[in-house]
Amino acid sequence: MTTMDRRDFLTGATATGLTAATAPLRAAFSTGSQSYPGNVNRVAVIGAGIVGASIAYNLSKRGCDVILLDKQGPAAQASGNSFAWINATYFDMPRSYFDLRTHSINEYHRLSRDAGFPVHWGGSLEWYDAANTQKEVSDGVRRIQAYGAPTWMVGADKIAELEPNLVIPGDDRMAAWCSRDGAIHAGYTTRTLVSCAVQNGATTVFPANVNRIIEQPAGMLVQSDVESFEVDLVVIAAGIDANAMAEAIGLGTDLIRPPTPGIIVTTRPMEPLINSVCYTTDTHFHQLDDGRVILGEKTGAPGTEQHLAYLAERPNAYPSSELAMQHAKRIIEVAKKYVPQFADSEIESVGVGWRPLPLDGLPVIGRPKNMPAIYLASMHSGITLAPIVGHLAAMEILDGVTVDLLSDFRVERL
Repeated sequence: MTTMDRRDFLTGATATGLTAATAPLRAAFSTGSQSYPGNVNRVAVIGAGIVGASIAYNLSKRGCDVILLDKQGPAAQASGNSFAWINATYFDMPRSYFDLRTHSINEYHRLSRDAGFPVHWGGSLEWYDAANTQKEVSDGVRRIQAYGAPTWMVGADKIAELEPNLVIPGDDRMAAWCSRDGAIHAGYTTRTLVSCAVQNGATTVFPANVNRIIEQPAGMLVQSDVESFEVDLVVIAAGIDANAMAEAIGLGTDLIRPPTPGIIVTTRPMEPLINSVCYTTDTHFHQLDDGRVILGEKTGAPGTEQHLAYLAERPNAYPSSELAMQHAKRIIEVAKKYVPQFADSEIESVGVGWRPLPLDGLPVIGRPKNMPAIYLASMHSGITLAPIVGHLAAMEILDGVTVDLLSDFRVERL
C-alpha cells in the first residue's frame, strides 16, 4: 500500500466540520514581497475541473471578468471520474499539507451552502487485512489526534452501530473512524460551480484547446483554436495537461508525473445502505444523499500489451459498453461481500479518470517567480482542495497578498 492509494484522514474538529483546532483563516496570510501585477480585472482560467471551476467561481464572485476555457468541458477528466472523498489523513504530510486540507474541509461547508450543491457528511471507516497496514493506520490515527483530528480506532460493536448493513469478517476487527469526512458527486459539483460563475458574469469557452500563452506589455494573450483573449492574468488549472501548459509559458520544469487511471462505477439510486465512506484492502465505496453508490477499483489495470496500448491514449471511456459493464460487475462483486445489498444494484455509469499527481505529491499553487501574470494550480486530490484553493487563489490574485498557508506549495521547490 502506498501514498498513491488514497488514505486521507481528516483533521480538525467536530462532527459538524467547524474546526477549533486551527487558527482563523485570515491569520494564515500576510502581505508579501511577491511581485504583484497591479489591478487584475480580467482573468483566463485554463481548465474546468473542480479546481479551475472553484477559482473561476471565487474570482467571479468578487466581480472579476473571468473567461473559463477547457479542451472538452466541465469535469471531463479526473473531476468527472473521481471517488470524491473529502478528507485529510495521516498520510497527508508535511503538517502544512494536512492543515491545508483541514481548512478546505471547513471551507466546503461555506462553499456548498453558497453555491448550492450537496455534500454527504457521513464520516469514514478504513480497515485492512494486513496486520502491518492496520498498525500503520492505528499509529497514524494517534498522531493526527494530537492535531485535533476527530478520528478513533473503533471495534466491531461500534462499526455495527455506525453501519448496520456493513459486513466485516472477524470479531476482533478494528477500523479507523473519522467523524467529519464527507463525499460529493464530483461532476455535479463542478458543473454547479461553473454555472454559478456564469451567473456571476463569467464566460465559458468549451471546447477550446489553448495552444499559446504570450506575455504582452500590458497583460497576457491566450490563443486557442476557437479565438484569442487578452487578459491581465492567466490561471493554469489544467489537470493532466499541466505539463503542456508549463511548457507553453516556458516554466522550465514539469509539474506532474505521468497520470494514472482509476475506474469509478456509479449505480442508480438505491435505498439508504451505508452512511460512511468505506475504504479497505480490495475496494472502496460510499453512498450519496440521492441514493447513488460510488465504487472504486483497487486492483489496477492489467499489464498486458494490448491493455497498455489502449491506455496510452488516456481514454475516459471503455472501447465498448459490454466491456464496461463486465468490469463494473467485477467491482460490485468485490464490494458486495461487505454490503450484500449491492448485489441488487443497477449500473448507471462506468468512467475512467486520469489522476494528475505533482512531481513530489504536493500541490503547486501560486505565481511562479518572475511570472506575475501567471497563476498555477496543479494538484492531486483536487476534490478535497478545491474550496480552499479557489478562495485563497482569489485573494492572492485580486488582493495582492501572499498567503502563508500556501508557502510550502510554490513551484520554486521543484
